[in-house]
Amino acid sequence: MNTKNDKPLQHRRSKQLRERAFFFKRLAIGAADPKFSAKLQVLVDEYEREAARATLELEQSTNPLQTAPPGDTPEHRTGRG
Repeated sequence: MNTKNDKPLQHRRSKQLRERAFFFKRLAIGAADPKFSAKLQVLVDEYEREAARATLELEQSTNPLQTAPPGDTPEHRTGRG
């Protein structure tokens, strides 16, 4: 699998999901019927959850392994500094 080509697709998918969530959120706010608004809110939540997952997958593919603990510097590992 070519990850170089997958990153722009993942980024586009995440953006598309967020745009859909925003769209349905606006519809839910403007809906006159509370039951219809509640159904739209379910869609909003679903799209936001999928967008968050897509963003997380994109971040994980960008930084697959972060083995160094936070604050760890090359000086700490070599004993110099």
